[in-house]
Amino acid sequence: MNRQCLIGFATYLLAACPGYSCHSIGSVNSISSINVSNATQNLPEVQGNKFLYFGFGSNMLAKRIHIQNPTAVRIGPALLEGYRLDFAFVSKRWDGAVATIVPTPGDSLWGTLWEIDLSNLPDIDNQEGVHLGIYEPRTVYVKRQNASESTPARAYLLIQQPETNLYELSQESIPASRQPSKTYLQCLVQGAIESSIPEDYVRRLKGIRHNNRVASKLEETLDLKEVQL
Repeated sequence: MNRQCLIGFATYLLAACPGYSCHSIGSVNSISSINVSNATQNLPEVQGNKFLYFGFGSNMLAKRIHIQNPTAVRIGPALLEGYRLDFAFVSKRWDGAVATIVPTPGDSLWGTLWEIDLSNLPDIDNQEGVHLGIYEPRTVYVKRQNASESTPARAYLLIQQPETNLYELSQESIPASRQPSKTYLQCLVQGAIESSIPEDYVRRLKGIRHNNRVASKLEETLDLKEVQL
């Protein structure tokens, strides 16, 4: 089977299988067997057979990212300047809005920098719903703690970005479509703690309004029940 046929077959599988969806939880699939294109090899975040990935949402948590990207190795906390953390797009699995980053001059957010085998890049694209037009990949430049130079990394932004800044809204006026579930927020908080992200940012995460819903399966799988908000 030539390369064109193989890619066509993989595309068919993505369209035909309902199990592939944004922020999916499942076993590692065979998409990673597809050869990586030359364009991907030339991305700034690609280094040989590895790439650097900046996780700012559920993928700050090791248990979460390793479900579909088992080769991920945590490098440490990293700061992304010129963007803010926000929430939109209600996920059925998480039972609430999921995270995105929005270009915002003067703002910044913390996340986790991972090194991942290039063979897993299609898997993380799939996890983020790139094939469904939900998220899109972007090269961002992050700073590790105490580093003077920025490092290129792959991150994912919602294509349908929120029109208003979450932090300019009162707690009472935040619509349900912008509220993460309790479970999702617990995942972010636990991921930030285990990634050694600064405590003031962890407190900021804990202060985000959530919808108080529990995604029971994910709570159990990721061991989040006891995480305090």
